[in-house]
Amino acid sequence: MDAERATVWSVVGLVVVTTLLSGPLVGAVDLTTEPDRPALGSGSVSVASVSLPEQATLSAGRFGADEYTLRVPDATAEITAIDGRPILVYTLSIPVRGYTRSTTHFLAAHHTGTFTLSIADDGFEPSTVTRSEYDGRLQVVARANESERVVANRTITVAVVE
Repeated sequence: MDAERATVWSVVGLVVVTTLLSGPLVGAVDLTTEPDRPALGSGSVSVASVSLPEQATLSAGRFGADEYTLRVPDATAEITAIDGRPILVYTLSIPVRGYTRSTTHFLAAHHTGTFTLSIADDGFEPSTVTRSEYDGRLQVVARANESERVVANRTITVAVVE
């Protein structure tokens, strides 16, 4: 029984010592260090092709909702190789409205193949929607190693749907 008691007290002592050494009071040991990983936006990405939609919609609210909802269909990218942790940015801009919306997608090695890029829906006050359609631009940009390159670019129509 004394061996059991010694084992229990040894474990309790180890826990207390570890807690003290790694805690904010002493801070001699850092148990929270992450493994070495490449920094976000570093490395490279090879994109074989990107499929961008031809149109987005600005739809009037239903059931008394007092706003227009902007919906942009997803884009797809065929990614052939990834090294490090590069970034893809999917952007819609509507210059006449002074509007830009982007979504940043952080890539890892397992994202090779078909990758879906999306932009979240957005709302507009009805009084600001003054046309039946707007000219927009979709763009996919790859960022890696403090540089960026446009991998896809398309002019689209943003159709207003009543």
